[in-house]
Amino acid sequence: MKKSANTEFSTHNREKVGRNFTIGIDLGGTFIKIGLLHDGELIDRKEIPAQSASGLKSQLPILEDEIDQLLKSNQLKANNVLGIGFSFAGLVDSVENRILSTNQKYDDGPKTNLVAWAKKKWNWQLFAMNDARMALLGEWQHGAGKGCSDVVMLTLGTGIGSAVLMGGQLLIGKHFQAGNLGGHFVVNHKGTVCTCGNVGCVESEASTWRLPTLLKDHPKFPESTMKNEEILDFKTLFHHANNNDEVAKEVRNHCISAWSSGIISMIHAFDPEMVIISGGIMKSADIILPAIQEKVHQLAWTPWGKVKVVNAAHPDSAALYGADYLVRKANM
Repeated sequence: MKKSANTEFSTHNREKVGRNFTIGIDLGGTFIKIGLLHDGELIDRKEIPAQSASGLKSQLPILEDEIDQLLKSNQLKANNVLGIGFSFAGLVDSVENRILSTNQKYDDGPKTNLVAWAKKKWNWQLFAMNDARMALLGEWQHGAGKGCSDVVMLTLGTGIGSAVLMGGQLLIGKHFQAGNLGGHFVVNHKGTVCTCGNVGCVESEASTWRLPTLLKDHPKFPESTMKNEEILDFKTLFHHANNNDEVAKEVRNHCISAWSSGIISMIHAFDPEMVIISGGIMKSADIILPAIQEKVHQLAWTPWGKVKVVNAAHPDSAALYGADYLVRKANM
């Protein structure tokens, strides 16, 4: 399935701007999003299924075709593009623009030379960034974080990612992982082993990959209205919880508590004025946000005031906006 934006951009404007477009790629575990942007505006986009288990190199020819089609359909040539911003769900060296580490997705990423690929194919520069950091850049420049200099962002989905902005600068760290591992803050030292190898991480307590086991391990699951569901995801969980299923309500509350504990730890560590939450799980934001905000107000040690907890303004495209900003900043 492919999705394309309906935004129109006139031929007159294309001719006028010259080399002033960017390409954003958000390489997720389930879908890959590709965007064409101009001066912070998302002109066109595509979304294609990801094949993360088959590796990154096998995806590159597909990305080439999709990008070439984007250019053609918008009457652009390679020399109209400043470069590519590449968002990846793993640890990324944003100086050398290479993938450092993956977590059961695109395992050949560290061996894949993305900079050389973009240079050889289009003669473009490529700038790589962890996906949560890229999304935070997008929300900071064009979304919920606009005007704030100190922000924590959390993405709740298959896994849990995080990023931190302090004093208007992304927190990176010597080994490129500072602020990135909020999903692996320990909230239950007697909990479940996480995919990272640690025990009781936020992710191993309350993420999409963990949810089916979390439900089936509940002693009352055989009595739950969820027992016959083919897909045990958060959409299903919140539906049954709203219908007063005891197991669903207990697991929902457990997850909200785990997310809140992780967020409070990040608030204590990084001193933000705002926490932005994004990701597929936030389709139930009307329930999640007030519950987390209440716990944060009750339990976070912030004598200066209350930290705002808000939904992402661009949950489906923040990383594409962030990619545009990253490329433009590098070309200033």
